[in-house]
Amino acid sequence: MNILVAFSTDIEAKGFIPCESAHTVHVLISGVAIHNTIYNLTQYCCIHKPDIVLYAGIAGSFNSSYVYADVVCVTEDCFADIGVAENATFLNLFDLGLESPNAFPFTDGYIRVSPTYCPSHIPQVRGITVNEITSSETRKNMLQQKYAPAIESMEGAAAHFVCAHQNIPCIHLRSISNIVGDRNKNNWQIPQALQSLHAEINATIKSLCI
Repeated sequence: MNILVAFSTDIEAKGFIPCESAHTVHVLISGVAIHNTIYNLTQYCCIHKPDIVLYAGIAGSFNSSYVYADVVCVTEDCFADIGVAENATFLNLFDLGLESPNAFPFTDGYIRVSPTYCPSHIPQVRGITVNEITSSETRKNMLQQKYAPAIESMEGAAAHFVCAHQNIPCIHLRSISNIVGDRNKNNWQIPQALQSLHAEINATIKSLCI
């Protein structure tokens, strides 16, 4: 199997060494945020046509059940802050009637990936993808009320979007590095999160059948 492991940053990829397996594994740095991920991941998939994309990175947690260095498998994600803030509420493109929440590749406003390849011991969760990292309790509460997400990233839904359009299975793994809303990086645990992330990536690769 030809597997692409994609990270958004060099920091997340640093130190990752693919395990020995019967698979061919390549690594891509897709770049930070939605626009870079869509362009670079689409370009790679069109040229190299991987059998599966394993998109991985760190994330902030909304949920006290998922703490530092826990790894989750994101099976549904959305573009959470594209829209308009109005009267202390947020209206996304579906609320505004600008897009159908069930037009491909969306289902009820989310881009879902098959949980088939998610390791059974890793929790399957809902993520949201944002352009602006959440830094206030007001915004955090608004996002929680609207989407009930477990984690926040800046690229996840973009990876789901590309893989859906390219008809390539996607595994989306995230390791918790921080609590959403906490911008004090002294509290973040990035090295620990990356260590557990890399271990789970390799465990997932080993579990994939040829």
